[in-house]
Amino acid sequence: MRVNLEARAATAENRRAKTRERLLDAATEVISRKGPEAASIEDFVAAAGVSRGTFYNYFPAIGDLIIALNARVSSAMVQALEPVPPHQDIAVRFATVLHHILATFTADPVQGWMALRLSESDAPTDSAFAAQFDILFLRGVEQGRFSEAADVVAARNIVVGAFRMAQRDIFRGDAPPEHGTHVVALLLVACGLREDEAHQISRECAEAARRAPA
Repeated sequence: MRVNLEARAATAENRRAKTRERLLDAATEVISRKGPEAASIEDFVAAAGVSRGTFYNYFPAIGDLIIALNARVSSAMVQALEPVPPHQDIAVRFATVLHHILATFTADPVQGWMALRLSESDAPTDSAFAAQFDILFLRGVEQGRFSEAADVVAARNIVVGAFRMAQRDIFRGDAPPEHGTHVVALLLVACGLREDEAHQISRECAEAARRAPA
């Protein structure tokens, strides 16, 4: 009997990919509850229903798992940042992205809490989102929508920090869901928009994010 080596290799690769995603899903749930510092390999393997040996086959250390989780979160956020139509108002795009991410995390609180706990820890971060944010922000400066005096790194720090704090307060019930609308509007003002326009854009983008299919 002739063995189809390509089919066998494809099946093995598919099995490996599924096991890796299973470990990442389990780690997401564990870290959403405990945070990365308190979580152990025993927690991850128990949640995934695999052995320690299987864990090590995919992630030699917890740090490698954290990097993979950060890359997964960053990938989802980068997808929200692109593609940007050439003539789209960057201020609208900016608000759309933030409200989309907040709506996505609100709809999936386990994923949202995991991303939040990672952002509050000393875990290494993925650079893909930062790079895409910088491109988006600088296009806003080129369009004359954002202030030329704004430093892109400072803008990213302010936006990401304020967004994470708003997300945390909403998740904890310390702020109502519409809190995100006010925060995004204030971030637009900080970037250089007029206050009335910033609030209008944020309200419209928040409504669009709520209506969007999951």
